[in-house]
Amino acid sequence: MLISRQCMAVALLALGCTAASAQQGSAPDAAGAIAEAVQGGASPYRPPAAASEDPDDARRAKCESLKAQYNATSKQRAYQSSGPATQTAQGRTIPKIERDKSRKSLQEAYRANCT
Repeated sequence: MLISRQCMAVALLALGCTAASAQQGSAPDAAGAIAEAVQGGASPYRPPAAASEDPDDARRAKCESLKAQYNATSKQRAYQSSGPATQTAQGRTIPKIERDKSRKSLQEAYRANCT
């Protein structure tokens, strides 16, 4: 039992050394390329510089956009089809319609974010 564990350990060690030497063959090329890019100042891993915008200005712009969208929608009630028509037992066809809620959703968004 002790001998078989030692044999397994030696086999795993030999396998590990073989894998490590195989990795070292390609690693210097990649490491050299990365080191060269970093020394040159070009790094694809650097996040792009974001424009630091004032949070109040961003919020104000968003509110103005919501307000403009709300004012651009019609004040008249609008309806749209919400699916296929339904047929009654008497054979009459009744269309399925719903009131357009885009104006109301814009109003709710403005109230939630801007007031």
